[in-house]
Amino acid sequence: MKNNKHTRFISFIIIAAGLVLFFSCKKTPNDPPTRQVALGRVTYIDSLRNGYQGVNTKFISNTILNVVVTCDESSGNLYKQVYVRDNSGEFAITNHYGAISLRFLHGTAGFLTTGDSIAVNLNGSTLTKSTGGSLEIDSIDGINQVVHLKSGLNPRPLVVNLPQLNSYSTTPSNPALKQFIYDAQLVQLNNVEFIQPNVGTTYAIYQAPPVIAAPKNVNKYVSDSAGNTMIAYNSGYANFATQVIPNNSGSIIAVANLYTTMQLTLRSDANGDINFNQPYSPIIYDTISQYFSCAGLSSKATVFTAGWRTFAYQGSLYWQGAQYGNPAFGNSTTDWKYAPAASNYKTNDVVNDMWLVSPPIVDNIYAHGGTGTYSKLMDFYLQLLYPTPNHYRLLSVLVSNNFDGTNIIPSDWVDISSLFPGIATAGTNFQYAHSASVSFSSVPVGFKVGNADKPTFNIAFRYQSNTGYVDSTGVTYSIGRFFLRNQ
Repeated sequence: MKNNKHTRFISFIIIAAGLVLFFSCKKTPNDPPTRQVALGRVTYIDSLRNGYQGVNTKFISNTILNVVVTCDESSGNLYKQVYVRDNSGEFAITNHYGAISLRFLHGTAGFLTTGDSIAVNLNGSTLTKSTGGSLEIDSIDGINQVVHLKSGLNPRPLVVNLPQLNSYSTTPSNPALKQFIYDAQLVQLNNVEFIQPNVGTTYAIYQAPPVIAAPKNVNKYVSDSAGNTMIAYNSGYANFATQVIPNNSGSIIAVANLYTTMQLTLRSDANGDINFNQPYSPIIYDTISQYFSCAGLSSKATVFTAGWRTFAYQGSLYWQGAQYGNPAFGNSTTDWKYAPAASNYKTNDVVNDMWLVSPPIVDNIYAHGGTGTYSKLMDFYLQLLYPTPNHYRLLSVLVSNNFDGTNIIPSDWVDISSLFPGIATAGTNFQYAHSASVSFSSVPVGFKVGNADKPTFNIAFRYQSNTGYVDSTGVTYSIGRFFLRNQ
């Protein structure tokens, strides 16, 4: 019996010791093996940008790029693409950040997250330009070329305004090449809002079952109090695609990137990226110097320049962006130019009557209850292509102080086209409408309201075709510049 008790006691000790060892191992597991960063020369984003010569460059040896992820794929607004930055930038206004886009062979959602510090072996990838002109590194195999170094970093955006985003510089190694300083940078815009036609619409279009159609990507337009406009690109696959754009203003955090013109790629509508906590503030202008060079214009797309509205009073056509200039993609994307244009090309409408209406303009005199002469001077830069054989004028200029922002009532508008004899009836290059000169000329405009009840007015460009005009098909008017100044 003693032997049996002793044997049982020893067995208990052995089992207890085994349990202690077992649970001790469960509590303190060994660290998983870490894949080492490949050996090779280290490069920097700034070096890649400055060394780019306008042709694709494939990396054929180990070249290590150490970066931090600033925008990932988690929201669905990007696919097989992330944005990164390092501390190699040459510009003080970007806090000396260098930024670039990485394109992958496969999706990286769940593998790469904003705030990850990573090492990328560029061997086998290509430094190239996207179809929109943005510099990027393409064909990266995330599993085999990326090593995580650290997670949980919090890259802060650069606080900028809309005009700054169009800043560009020449490439030191090739002065003929231009690069946009904020291309691929994480930025924050304050005191902005979506233009009025976008308010109340969704960021994009998600085609939910039973609709058998792909989700639709949509461009929305962000503007500031000065009327500067920029596209905000949204994918139909984004998890915020069905969210409604609010009737407020505030701040937006996004990635600025080049696609013909500079635009914004939203990361999310959560986590403070879209923080609209101020009342909506529609713009009322005192003066306008509109070169129509902002991203509210793109080729064959309806005009969405801040404050301007286009209406199809009759027919189905609207004023659209028309491209002109010399689009030299390999050299300079700044050569791309756009203008609001009206044309009845490719339409079966019997009548086309389309209006382009300016933002509201305050009349300095009548805003203070005064009377007297008009307070504004106006001129615009105009081009006519494909005129009618009999040189009919299809464009007119009107002014009104009764426009409600939504409904076109022609009887509320006064035709002031006679002030602009330079409105062409024969084909011409761009010229000013007042005197057909090459420089701005003084033309008094406005609307004598007689009291301070309605101290604002709007200008409208009206294009009418197909009614009473012989062979008006294809007649195209483009407005290159619009100036309205105080006397």
